[in-house]
Amino acid sequence: MDALSLVAGIMAITPSGAFSPGPLTASAVALGGARGWRAGLQMALGHTAFELPYVAVLAYVFQHIDIKSYKAPLAAAAFVFILYFAYLLAKDAWGILKGASSAPRASKFANPFAAGLALTALNPYFLLWWATVALPIVAALGAQPPYVFAAVYAAHVWMDYFWLGLMAYLGGAAARLLKARGYAVFLLALAALLIYFGVNLVAGAF
Repeated sequence: MDALSLVAGIMAITPSGAFSPGPLTASAVALGGARGWRAGLQMALGHTAFELPYVAVLAYVFQHIDIKSYKAPLAAAAFVFILYFAYLLAKDAWGILKGASSAPRASKFANPFAAGLALTALNPYFLLWWATVALPIVAALGAQPPYVFAAVYAAHVWMDYFWLGLMAYLGGAAARLLKARGYAVFLLALAALLIYFGVNLVAGAF
C-alpha cells in the first residue's frame, strides 16, 4: 500500500477503536467533571505515551505478538485500577450527598495523564486491536520510511484527542448543569459503569 492508502485505511478503521465505549471514555467523562475539557487532552497524552511506541514496535521490530497469552494478567491489573478510580468517584458522590461538598474533591487526585497511560497499557483489547484489526496497516508500515509512519499515526491519533476532549467537556458540562444531588447520582452512575466495563474486561480475558 502507498502512503495515501495507509492514511485512508487508518482513518477508516480508527473509529472502531477510538470511539468505542470503555473505561477510557468513562474516565474522561468523570475527570472532565472535576477538571474540565483539558482532562480529556491530558488523558489522550497519556494514551499516546504508550500507544506511539507500542505501534512503532509492532511496525518495525516484530509484527506478530501473542497478546492473548497476556490477556488475563493485564485485565486483572486494569480491573484493580478501575476499582480504585470507581472508589474515588463514589467517595466524591457520598461527600456531596452528605453535604460535605458541592463539587468533586477526591477524583481531583486521579491524574488524567496517568489514567490515560494505565487504561491504555493495561487494556488487552486495545493491544489486540492494533495487533489484529489494524495489523495489515501496521505490517505495511514496516516497509515505509519514518515520515510515512508519522503521517499515518497522526491521521489516527487526532481522533483520540477529539473524542477524549469531547467526553471530558460533556462531563464538565454535566458538573455545571446538574444540581448537587443530581451530580452525585451522575458520579455514582459513572462509577457503576466503570465497574461494569472492568468486569467485562476480566470476563473476556479468562
